[in-house]
Amino acid sequence: MGVGSELLFILFLALGSNLTNLGLWCRLTSLTITPNNKFNFQEFYTKYKALLGDRPLPSKEFLTWLIGFTEGDGSFIVNKRGDLAFVITQSQCDIQTLEFIKETLGFGKVISQSQSTSRFVCQSKLEIELIIYLFNGNLVFPSRQKSFEKFIDGFNIWCSKGRIKLNQITFIPSTILPDLTNSWLAGFTDSEGCFTVSILSNSWAFRFRFILTQKGEINIPILNHLVTLFKGGRVEPHSVKNVYEYRINGLKACSNVFNYFDEFNLYSKKAVSYALWKQLYTRLQNKEHLDPELRVVLKEKASIINKSNK
Repeated sequence: MGVGSELLFILFLALGSNLTNLGLWCRLTSLTITPNNKFNFQEFYTKYKALLGDRPLPSKEFLTWLIGFTEGDGSFIVNKRGDLAFVITQSQCDIQTLEFIKETLGFGKVISQSQSTSRFVCQSKLEIELIIYLFNGNLVFPSRQKSFEKFIDGFNIWCSKGRIKLNQITFIPSTILPDLTNSWLAGFTDSEGCFTVSILSNSWAFRFRFILTQKGEINIPILNHLVTLFKGGRVEPHSVKNVYEYRINGLKACSNVFNYFDEFNLYSKKAVSYALWKQLYTRLQNKEHLDPELRVVLKEKASIINKSNK
């Protein structure tokens, strides 16, 4: 893809156009624009070996998961003094996810931010350089690409200061779309996903849902693309301003996500939530919710699932 095509693809996303019309849009503009699902870790691996020697390389599956997870819960920070930090924040009950990231990456640290939250943090120049090589050209959401470009701009000033001098890095825009053949979506679900079941008290009905949320109208085309991937669901505004949901409703439609999440692991407490959600799927399929005694049990299990999503 040429540079002009890349920039126009980013503009296409920024305008909030529906990705299902992408082929028509390309024909009208006489451009060949090819969104892709290819994450490239070659430069990251080269820098990783130079810095960490013989330490085993993190797998592509883990790195792709981490990118998705970061696009939900990560931050690329440039403070007022011009210092940089890469931060992922989680509730204290999910601190094991942060420890998993630290141990698998082989750098960074986990610190307590408060009684209820912890952070995975990278702050040294060499760590930040590695983080940039990991994410550069590999981010999916347009809003994340914008903030990351500012992060690289900050790095290119910061890298020449102090005792350690590093080379500047050129920002690489990305045209990657979510795909069911890699772990990005699992990572994003670990951060922003929700498997929910509601057993209603005033009728025999129930609600069975899979939900993903993201802030920013600029990201709607990426969420719309999930409708195509999972052959169902729709994108709607959240009750919170400038937040949008991709939502799948009902047993039949939600079953379309099983193959993906059975193949690609969740690593946060959402893994427990998903396992229970699938169990309830089978029991609801078997119409156990119509049995008054079993319905009480299903309501209890549903409350555990919904609690795990918080």
